[in-house]
Amino acid sequence: MDALLGLLTMASVPGYLVLQPWTLRRLVGGWRIAAGAPLLIAVPAALFCLYAFTQQSNLWPLVFILFAPLGCVYLVILVLAYGFFGPTDL
Repeated sequence: MDALLGLLTMASVPGYLVLQPWTLRRLVGGWRIAAGAPLLIAVPAALFCLYAFTQQSNLWPLVFILFAPLGCVYLVILVLAYGFFGPTDL
């Protein structure tokens, strides 16, 4: 079970990086604004990771790894809600 949780956590990083631009392109109106909300955390987290990398920290990706599952789950829930309540052009 721990291996599955670790796998899902690590898979959420590329999952988030794919879902974020996809949702920004596909959703419309207020849904697009809601899809951009994770960027308020992702951009500072990525900048901090870049700073930690330049300081040769061996834990530089940790902040983004901890954020990505939350952002990924949020975007999946948003897409599901859009599918149920939004326009039918998804």
